[in-house]
Amino acid sequence: MPDLAFASASSAAVSAAIWATVASLSASLLLLLYTLELRFRRRQGERHRARVMERWRSIIAAAVTGAEGGALPTAASHPLPRAERAEFLKLWNLTRNMVEGAAAERLIELAGRLGVPEAARGDARQKRSAARLVGIRTLGHLRDLPSFALVQAAIDDDNPLISITAAEALIEIDPARAVDALIPRVASRRDWPRTHVFRILQKAGSTLVGEPLYRAIRTAADTDAAHLLQFAELAEFDVRDAICAEILASREEPELIAAALKAASGYSQMPRLDELVQHPAWYIRMQAARFIGRMGRAEDVGRLEKLLADSEWWVRYRAARALVRLPRLDRAEIERIRERQQDPYARDILGQAIVEAGSRQ
Repeated sequence: MPDLAFASASSAAVSAAIWATVASLSASLLLLLYTLELRFRRRQGERHRARVMERWRSIIAAAVTGAEGGALPTAASHPLPRAERAEFLKLWNLTRNMVEGAAAERLIELAGRLGVPEAARGDARQKRSAARLVGIRTLGHLRDLPSFALVQAAIDDDNPLISITAAEALIEIDPARAVDALIPRVASRRDWPRTHVFRILQKAGSTLVGEPLYRAIRTAADTDAAHLLQFAELAEFDVRDAICAEILASREEPELIAAALKAASGYSQMPRLDELVQHPAWYIRMQAARFIGRMGRAEDVGRLEKLLADSEWWVRYRAARALVRLPRLDRAEIERIRERQQDPYARDILGQAIVEAGSRQ
Protein backbone atom coordinates (compact mmCIF):
# COMPACT_ATOMS: atom_id res chain seq x y z
CA MET A 1 0.00 0.00 0.00
CA PRO A 2 2.76 2.49 0.78
CA ASP A 3 4.45 1.49 -2.48
CA LEU A 4 1.26 2.23 -4.43
CA ALA A 5 0.91 5.67 -2.83
CA PHE A 6 4.53 6.44 -3.64
CA ALA A 7 4.05 5.37 -7.29
CA SER A 8 0.96 7.56 -7.65
CA ALA A 9 2.77 10.62 -6.22
CA SER A 10 5.76 10.01 -8.50
CA SER A 11 3.51 9.72 -11.55
CA ALA A 12 1.77 13.00 -10.68
CA ALA A 13 5.08 14.77 -10.29
CA VAL A 14 6.30 13.49 -13.65
CA SER A 15 3.05 14.55 -15.30
CA ALA A 16 3.34 18.03 -13.78
CA ALA A 17 6.93 18.35 -14.98
CA ILE A 18 5.96 17.28 -18.48
CA TRP A 19 3.10 19.78 -18.64
CA ALA A 20 5.33 22.54 -17.30
CA THR A 21 7.88 21.77 -19.99
CA VAL A 22 5.18 21.77 -22.66
CA ALA A 23 3.83 25.10 -21.38
CA SER A 24 7.31 26.59 -21.33
CA LEU A 25 8.05 25.42 -24.86
CA SER A 26 4.69 26.71 -26.04
CA ALA A 27 5.33 30.12 -24.47
CA SER A 28 8.79 30.25 -26.02
CA LEU A 29 7.35 29.31 -29.40
CA LEU A 30 4.64 31.96 -29.14
CA LEU A 31 7.22 34.56 -28.13
CA LEU A 32 9.39 33.59 -31.09
CA LEU A 33 6.43 33.83 -33.47
CA TYR A 34 5.46 37.22 -32.00
CA THR A 35 9.02 38.50 -32.41
CA LEU A 36 9.16 37.30 -36.00
CA GLU A 37 5.83 38.96 -36.69
CA LEU A 38 7.07 42.26 -35.22
CA ARG A 39 10.21 42.09 -37.34
CA PHE A 40 8.16 41.30 -40.43
CA ARG A 41 5.80 44.21 -39.77
CA ARG A 42 8.69 46.56 -39.09
CA ARG A 43 10.42 45.59 -42.31
CA GLN A 44 7.17 45.97 -44.19
CA GLY A 45 6.72 49.40 -42.63
CA GLU A 46 10.28 50.40 -43.49
CA ARG A 47 9.80 49.30 -47.09
CA HIS A 48 6.53 51.21 -47.29
CA ARG A 49 8.15 54.36 -45.82
CA ALA A 50 11.07 54.01 -48.23
CA ARG A 51 8.65 53.82 -51.19
CA VAL A 52 6.72 56.82 -49.88
CA MET A 53 9.91 58.82 -49.29
CA GLU A 54 11.23 58.00 -52.74
CA ARG A 55 7.98 59.02 -54.42
CA TRP A 56 7.75 62.34 -52.56
CA ARG A 57 11.46 62.96 -53.02
CA SER A 58 11.02 62.86 -56.77
CA ILE A 59 7.92 65.08 -56.60
CA ILE A 60 9.65 67.64 -54.38
CA ALA A 61 12.75 67.61 -56.60
CA ALA A 62 10.58 68.23 -59.66
CA ALA A 63 8.90 71.14 -57.89
CA VAL A 64 12.24 72.68 -56.89
CA THR A 65 13.80 72.38 -60.34
CA GLY A 66 10.67 73.17 -62.31
CA ALA A 67 11.32 70.01 -64.29
CA GLU A 68 7.84 70.02 -65.84
CA GLY A 69 8.18 73.42 -67.46
CA GLY A 70 7.45 75.24 -64.24
CA ALA A 71 4.22 73.33 -63.66
CA LEU A 72 3.82 71.28 -60.51
CA PRO A 73 3.81 67.47 -60.76
CA THR A 74 0.40 65.95 -61.41
CA ALA A 75 0.67 63.98 -58.12
CA ALA A 76 0.27 67.31 -56.33
CA SER A 77 -3.36 67.59 -57.42
CA HIS A 78 -4.66 65.32 -54.65
CA PRO A 79 -4.79 65.93 -50.87
CA LEU A 80 -1.84 64.59 -48.92
CA PRO A 81 -2.75 61.22 -47.35
CA ARG A 82 -2.56 61.43 -43.57
CA ALA A 83 -0.48 58.24 -43.43
CA GLU A 84 2.19 59.91 -45.57
CA ARG A 85 2.21 63.30 -43.86
CA ALA A 86 5.18 62.70 -41.54
CA GLU A 87 7.46 61.51 -44.35
CA PHE A 88 6.38 64.30 -46.68
CA LEU A 89 6.83 67.07 -44.11
CA LYS A 90 10.28 65.78 -43.16
CA LEU A 91 11.42 65.99 -46.78
CA TRP A 92 9.53 69.19 -47.57
CA ASN A 93 10.85 71.14 -44.56
CA LEU A 94 14.40 69.96 -45.15
CA THR A 95 14.25 71.05 -48.78
CA ARG A 96 12.42 74.29 -48.05
CA ASN A 97 15.11 75.22 -45.53
CA MET A 98 17.72 75.13 -48.30
CA VAL A 99 16.04 77.06 -51.11
CA GLU A 100 14.69 80.55 -51.74
CA GLY A 101 13.31 82.46 -54.68
CA ALA A 102 11.26 80.71 -57.36
CA ALA A 103 12.11 77.25 -56.01
CA ALA A 104 10.71 78.19 -52.61
CA GLU A 105 7.56 79.58 -54.18
CA ARG A 106 7.00 76.33 -56.08
CA LEU A 107 7.46 74.33 -52.86
CA ILE A 108 4.94 76.54 -51.08
CA GLU A 109 2.48 76.10 -53.96
CA LEU A 110 3.01 72.33 -53.84
CA ALA A 111 2.26 72.27 -50.11
CA GLY A 112 -0.82 74.44 -50.63
CA ARG A 113 -2.27 72.08 -53.22
CA LEU A 114 -1.73 69.15 -50.87
CA GLY A 115 -3.60 70.86 -48.02
CA VAL A 116 -0.48 71.21 -45.87
CA PRO A 117 -1.29 74.66 -44.38
CA GLU A 118 -4.48 73.39 -42.73
CA ALA A 119 -2.71 70.28 -41.43
CA ALA A 120 0.21 72.36 -40.10
CA ARG A 121 -2.14 74.70 -38.23
CA GLY A 122 -3.71 71.67 -36.59
CA ASP A 123 -0.28 70.31 -35.63
CA ALA A 124 0.77 73.69 -34.20
CA ARG A 125 -2.16 73.47 -31.76
CA GLN A 126 -1.25 69.97 -30.58
CA LYS A 127 -0.14 69.32 -27.00
CA ARG A 128 2.61 66.94 -28.10
CA SER A 129 5.86 68.85 -28.48
CA ALA A 130 7.04 66.89 -31.53
CA ALA A 131 3.85 67.61 -33.48
CA ARG A 132 3.87 71.30 -32.46
CA LEU A 133 7.47 71.73 -33.55
CA VAL A 134 6.77 70.29 -37.00
CA GLY A 135 3.60 72.35 -37.36
CA ILE A 136 5.25 75.63 -36.32
CA ARG A 137 8.30 75.05 -38.49
CA THR A 138 6.08 74.22 -41.47
CA LEU A 139 3.96 77.35 -41.04
CA GLY A 140 7.11 79.44 -41.03
CA HIS A 141 8.42 77.83 -44.19
CA LEU A 142 4.99 78.34 -45.77
CA ARG A 143 5.09 82.07 -44.84
CA ASP A 144 1.52 81.51 -43.74
CA LEU A 145 0.22 84.97 -42.81
CA PRO A 146 -3.11 83.74 -41.37
CA SER A 147 -1.11 81.75 -38.80
CA PHE A 148 0.90 84.72 -37.46
CA ALA A 149 -1.10 85.04 -34.22
CA LEU A 150 -1.06 81.29 -33.66
CA VAL A 151 2.73 81.14 -34.01
CA GLN A 152 3.24 84.34 -32.00
CA ALA A 153 1.48 82.78 -29.02
CA ALA A 154 4.07 79.99 -29.04
CA ILE A 155 7.03 82.33 -28.43
CA ASP A 156 5.92 82.52 -24.78
CA ASP A 157 5.88 78.75 -24.36
CA ASP A 158 7.84 77.38 -21.40
CA ASN A 159 9.61 74.93 -23.71
CA PRO A 160 12.57 76.89 -25.12
CA LEU A 161 12.77 74.71 -28.23
CA ILE A 162 9.17 75.45 -29.13
CA SER A 163 9.50 79.17 -28.36
CA ILE A 164 12.71 79.68 -30.38
CA THR A 165 11.25 77.67 -33.28
CA ALA A 166 8.21 79.94 -33.19
CA ALA A 167 10.47 83.00 -33.17
CA GLU A 168 12.23 81.78 -36.30
CA ALA A 169 8.92 80.99 -37.98
CA LEU A 170 7.58 84.49 -37.25
CA ILE A 171 10.56 86.08 -39.02
CA GLU A 172 9.78 84.00 -42.10
CA ILE A 173 6.07 84.84 -42.04
CA ASP A 174 6.30 88.63 -41.55
CA PRO A 175 9.72 90.07 -40.62
CA ALA A 176 8.52 93.58 -39.68
CA ARG A 177 5.78 92.41 -37.31
CA ALA A 178 8.01 89.65 -36.01
CA VAL A 179 10.83 92.00 -34.97
CA ASP A 180 8.38 94.18 -33.01
CA ALA A 181 7.10 91.06 -31.22
CA LEU A 182 10.46 89.38 -30.61
CA ILE A 183 12.90 92.08 -29.47
CA PRO A 184 11.02 92.95 -26.25
CA ARG A 185 11.15 89.24 -25.37
CA VAL A 186 14.83 88.70 -26.15
CA ALA A 187 15.91 90.22 -22.82
CA SER A 188 13.60 88.00 -20.76
CA ARG A 189 14.16 84.78 -22.74
CA ARG A 190 17.71 84.11 -21.54
CA ASP A 191 17.09 80.44 -22.38
CA TRP A 192 17.26 81.35 -26.08
CA PRO A 193 20.80 80.69 -27.37
CA ARG A 194 22.49 83.95 -28.34
CA THR A 195 23.76 82.64 -31.67
CA HIS A 196 20.30 81.42 -32.60
CA VAL A 197 18.69 84.77 -31.72
CA PHE A 198 21.42 86.58 -33.67
CA ARG A 199 20.77 84.46 -36.74
CA ILE A 200 17.00 84.97 -36.49
CA LEU A 201 17.26 88.77 -36.22
CA GLN A 202 19.88 88.83 -38.96
CA LYS A 203 17.30 87.34 -41.33
CA ALA A 204 15.08 90.36 -40.70
CA GLY A 205 17.86 92.79 -41.67
CA SER A 206 19.39 95.87 -40.06
CA THR A 207 16.72 98.25 -41.38
CA LEU A 208 13.96 96.43 -39.49
CA VAL A 209 15.97 95.60 -36.36
CA GLY A 210 17.45 99.03 -35.57
CA GLU A 211 14.48 101.07 -34.35
CA PRO A 212 12.76 98.36 -32.24
CA LEU A 213 16.11 97.48 -30.66
CA TYR A 214 16.79 101.15 -29.88
CA ARG A 215 13.39 101.53 -28.22
CA ALA A 216 13.80 98.33 -26.22
CA ILE A 217 17.25 99.28 -24.90
CA ARG A 218 16.18 102.81 -23.94
CA THR A 219 13.33 101.54 -21.79
CA ALA A 220 14.99 98.39 -20.40
CA ALA A 221 16.51 97.95 -16.98
CA ASP A 222 20.32 98.00 -16.88
CA THR A 223 20.82 94.23 -16.93
CA ASP A 224 18.30 93.75 -19.74
CA ALA A 225 19.80 96.61 -21.74
CA ALA A 226 23.26 95.05 -21.41
CA HIS A 227 21.87 91.77 -22.72
CA LEU A 228 20.17 93.45 -25.68
CA LEU A 229 23.36 95.31 -26.60
CA GLN A 230 24.83 91.97 -27.69
CA PHE A 231 22.66 92.35 -30.79
CA ALA A 232 23.40 96.02 -31.47
CA GLU A 233 25.77 95.18 -34.31
CA LEU A 234 22.72 94.03 -36.28
CA ALA A 235 21.49 97.64 -36.40
CA GLU A 236 22.81 100.20 -38.85
CA PHE A 237 25.92 102.06 -37.69
CA ASP A 238 24.21 105.37 -36.92
CA VAL A 239 21.48 103.70 -34.86
CA ARG A 240 23.99 101.47 -33.09
CA ASP A 241 26.24 104.39 -32.12
CA ALA A 242 23.27 106.51 -31.05
CA ILE A 243 22.21 103.73 -28.64
CA CYS A 244 25.72 103.44 -27.19
CA ALA A 245 26.26 107.19 -26.88
CA GLU A 246 22.97 107.66 -25.01
CA ILE A 247 23.85 104.88 -22.56
CA LEU A 248 27.35 106.18 -21.91
CA ALA A 249 25.99 109.66 -21.34
CA SER A 250 23.18 108.71 -18.97
CA ARG A 251 23.83 105.35 -17.24
CA GLU A 252 26.25 104.35 -14.48
CA GLU A 253 25.95 100.56 -14.22
CA PRO A 254 29.47 99.21 -14.99
CA GLU A 255 28.29 96.12 -16.86
CA LEU A 256 26.05 98.25 -19.07
CA ILE A 257 28.79 100.81 -19.74
CA ALA A 258 31.19 98.02 -20.73
CA ALA A 259 28.56 96.52 -23.04
CA ALA A 260 27.97 99.90 -24.72
CA LEU A 261 31.70 100.44 -25.29
CA LYS A 262 31.97 96.96 -26.73
CA ALA A 263 29.03 97.53 -29.10
CA ALA A 264 30.09 101.00 -30.32
CA SER A 265 31.30 100.82 -33.93
CA GLY A 266 34.23 103.25 -33.68
CA TYR A 267 32.91 105.47 -36.46
CA SER A 268 31.50 107.99 -33.98
CA GLN A 269 33.01 109.63 -30.91
CA MET A 270 31.58 108.52 -27.57
CA PRO A 271 30.96 110.73 -24.51
CA ARG A 272 32.96 110.55 -21.25
CA LEU A 273 35.87 108.76 -22.87
CA ASP A 274 38.54 110.49 -20.73
CA GLU A 275 36.57 109.53 -17.65
CA LEU A 276 36.07 105.94 -18.78
CA VAL A 277 39.76 105.22 -19.43
CA GLN A 278 40.25 105.88 -15.71
CA HIS A 279 37.16 104.05 -14.48
CA PRO A 280 37.60 101.92 -11.31
CA ALA A 281 36.27 98.82 -13.09
CA TRP A 282 39.14 97.30 -15.09
CA TYR A 283 36.85 95.77 -17.73
CA ILE A 284 35.52 99.24 -18.57
CA ARG A 285 39.09 100.50 -19.05
CA MET A 286 39.76 97.47 -21.24
CA GLN A 287 36.69 98.10 -23.43
CA ALA A 288 37.63 101.79 -23.63
CA ALA A 289 41.06 100.78 -24.97
CA ARG A 290 39.44 98.49 -27.56
CA PHE A 291 37.04 101.24 -28.62
CA ILE A 292 39.89 103.75 -29.04
CA GLY A 293 41.64 101.19 -31.19
CA ARG A 294 38.54 100.84 -33.39
CA MET A 295 38.42 104.61 -33.88
CA GLY A 296 42.01 104.45 -35.13
CA ARG A 297 42.86 108.11 -34.54
CA ALA A 298 46.48 109.25 -34.14
CA GLU A 299 45.41 111.86 -31.58
CA ASP A 300 44.48 109.07 -29.16
CA VAL A 301 48.07 107.89 -28.74
CA GLY A 302 48.32 109.69 -25.39
CA ARG A 303 45.24 107.93 -24.00
CA LEU A 304 46.56 104.53 -25.03
CA GLU A 305 50.05 105.23 -23.64
CA LYS A 306 48.57 105.88 -20.21
CA LEU A 307 46.74 102.58 -20.34
CA LEU A 308 49.97 100.71 -21.13
CA ALA A 309 50.94 101.13 -17.48
CA ASP A 310 47.57 99.98 -16.11
CA SER A 311 47.59 97.61 -13.13
CA GLU A 312 45.45 95.07 -15.03
CA TRP A 313 47.13 92.91 -17.68
CA TRP A 314 44.12 92.80 -19.99
CA VAL A 315 43.90 96.61 -20.07
CA ARG A 316 47.60 96.87 -20.93
CA TYR A 317 47.26 94.22 -23.61
CA ARG A 318 44.25 95.83 -25.30
CA ALA A 319 45.92 99.25 -25.21
CA ALA A 320 49.11 97.82 -26.76
CA ARG A 321 47.17 96.05 -29.52
CA ALA A 322 45.24 99.24 -30.24
CA LEU A 323 48.49 101.21 -30.51
CA VAL A 324 50.17 98.89 -32.99
CA ARG A 325 47.04 98.93 -35.16
CA LEU A 326 46.78 102.70 -35.45
CA PRO A 327 46.98 103.31 -39.20
CA ARG A 328 49.20 106.40 -39.02
CA LEU A 329 51.88 104.92 -36.80
CA ASP A 330 54.74 103.07 -38.46
CA ARG A 331 57.01 100.52 -36.80
CA ALA A 332 59.70 103.10 -35.95
CA GLU A 333 57.20 105.37 -34.16
CA ILE A 334 55.80 102.45 -32.16
CA GLU A 335 59.34 101.48 -31.12
CA ARG A 336 59.98 105.05 -29.96
CA ILE A 337 56.78 104.92 -27.89
CA ARG A 338 58.00 101.67 -26.35
CA GLU A 339 61.44 103.04 -25.52
CA ARG A 340 60.08 106.08 -23.69
CA GLN A 341 57.93 104.00 -21.35
CA GLN A 342 59.20 104.14 -17.76
CA ASP A 343 57.09 101.20 -16.61
CA PRO A 344 58.74 97.85 -17.49
CA TYR A 345 55.32 96.20 -17.81
CA ALA A 346 54.34 98.83 -20.39
CA ARG A 347 57.48 98.14 -22.45
CA ASP A 348 56.95 94.38 -22.23
CA ILE A 349 53.31 94.41 -23.29
CA LEU A 350 53.97 96.75 -26.20
CA GLY A 351 56.87 94.57 -27.29
CA GLN A 352 54.54 91.54 -27.21
CA ALA A 353 51.95 93.40 -29.30
CA ILE A 354 54.61 94.36 -31.84
CA VAL A 355 55.71 90.73 -32.20
CA GLU A 356 52.11 89.52 -32.55
CA ALA A 357 51.36 92.16 -35.16
CA GLY A 358 54.47 91.16 -37.10
CA SER A 359 53.55 87.48 -37.05
CA ARG A 360 50.14 88.22 -38.56
CA GLN A 361 51.61 90.12 -41.51
